[in-house]
Amino acid sequence: MSEPVTAATSAGATGSIYDIGYRRYEGTRLGRGHAARSLFVHSLRSSYGIGRGGRAKIAPIILGVMALIPAVGIVAALTLFAQFGAGREFDEQVPIRYDTYAGTISTIVILFCAAQAPELFGRDQRHGVLALYFARALRRSDYALARIGGFIAALLILELLPQVILFLGRVLLTSDIPEAVADDLPSVGPVLAQSALAAGLLGGLSMVVSAFTPRRAYAVAGIIALFTIPNVVAGIVVGLGSSTIGTWLTLVSPTSILDGTNAFLFDTRLDSDFFFVDLPGIAFVGAALVGIGGSIAITLRRFARIAT
Repeated sequence: MSEPVTAATSAGATGSIYDIGYRRYEGTRLGRGHAARSLFVHSLRSSYGIGRGGRAKIAPIILGVMALIPAVGIVAALTLFAQFGAGREFDEQVPIRYDTYAGTISTIVILFCAAQAPELFGRDQRHGVLALYFARALRRSDYALARIGGFIAALLILELLPQVILFLGRVLLTSDIPEAVADDLPSVGPVLAQSALAAGLLGGLSMVVSAFTPRRAYAVAGIIALFTIPNVVAGIVVGLGSSTIGTWLTLVSPTSILDGTNAFLFDTRLDSDFFFVDLPGIAFVGAALVGIGGSIAITLRRFARIAT
């Protein structure tokens, strides 16, 4: 250790400064883009509890398995029925298909949002580390977009992975694979579009709530309320006889919007619960895009003004 350098204070006392051998960083400065990509990957990993403690992995693992169970169950049943030559008959009668899978796991996706979204924004605010993020090359908008993008990517995996399993099972368990691919290929586009809209809308809105509510318990309750209350209110309004108002209220209910986009993309009819809705399918797609864009804009505004 080097000799101390003595410095006098205003009170006449002295203090010592020691050189303890820290070296200045002389490597490459990776810059803003690398910082944003790293935060995106960190957000994606954190959404599934990767790199965190065991307790943080419980919810994403359980919910992820629950989302996979219908697809795995259908593929297993197809395998069994195919051995008896009844695979095609079972496939035609099975209630869970490409056009219904997103609705089947919608509750699971909402629970995933409520469980995991508060961890990405809330933890940084509670622990007071935002100033450390913003002290370097990373801008406030980069931070918000990387967090949102990582969580939306996590939801996209949750939405698409079961359908990939379903697609591979349906194709590989047939005797004529090229014909099976040709039969299922038209569903790939709608599946990708619906999954992207669902991940963007649910993920974006969840992150808005998390950005404004650092307390985890409040954020969880707020996310669940945001996804359930508008649909309930629309049902009550219709029950009171105002179908016109109820129709327009469906365009502010995230779950109703996604039901509408699913029906539009797969060219199917809305569920009987929406008997009062008389809107073109493209209106639901427009509402979803507005919701995605609006949620991102609100989150960016929040972090542009937040105190660190």
